[in-house]
Amino acid sequence: MAIHLNDRSVVKVSGGDRLTFLDGLVTCATEGLAPGALAYGALLTPQGKVLTDLFVHTRDDHLFLDLPTSALADILRRLNMYKLRAAITFEETDAGVILGEGPDDPRAPGIGGRSIGTGEEAAADAYHAARIEAGVPDAVIDFILGDTFPHDANMDLTGGVDFKKGCFVGQEVVSRMRHRGTARRRTVIVAADAPLPATGAEITAGGRAIGRLGTVVGTGGLAIVRIDRVKDELKAGDVPVRLTVPPGAPFSLASEEANEGAGA
Repeated sequence: MAIHLNDRSVVKVSGGDRLTFLDGLVTCATEGLAPGALAYGALLTPQGKVLTDLFVHTRDDHLFLDLPTSALADILRRLNMYKLRAAITFEETDAGVILGEGPDDPRAPGIGGRSIGTGEEAAADAYHAARIEAGVPDAVIDFILGDTFPHDANMDLTGGVDFKKGCFVGQEVVSRMRHRGTARRRTVIVAADAPLPATGAEITAGGRAIGRLGTVVGTGGLAIVRIDRVKDELKAGDVPVRLTVPPGAPFSLASEEANEGAGA
């Protein structure tokens, strides 16, 4: 069953310059995308923080941007500001973001298809559970727009940042973080033996705040935390939790490094 994701909006982008224009603006590569492709990226501030995450759905003579509804008005204003004389138009649509159909979500295997169209109004728990298992955050619920670097949201691991393409807004800051290895906040997987508290609950280590709980499905969830402050006595609210890095992630938690050092 195709499910309508009701916290996302769709912008139709038309014009001969659409792929080239976006390629010089957003973090993912769009120039050369074939019709029917699906790409994931973000629009950043010049200081490298995420104004919105977005999916690019390409068609024969136009494309769709799928982005958080809460960011829609601001992003449309910015796109029109950036376009200058480019042969491109932006149009807010009534179309919906659909889960369970279309190309696979490019962020990680197992999340499922994603497309533009019409779907049923139903809970998206299976989608959220798949994201939790893969350690893949969604904007707004997992990270605050305007206050998050791409590395915080693991976009460098989910294909959301193409470091090999040409320039994009905020590239210098993001590239510097990558080369210097200075990212200290990362999205991690949260697990507990009891139901987790609601989104927004504080993640603490020894009573000290290290992050915030995002997506929650039962006893599993996601959180962006200071990975250099992860130690013993981890809790989400009052619930004891365990934190693990996403599958294949190149970073580790401070507690894991301490355990490795103790065993050396």
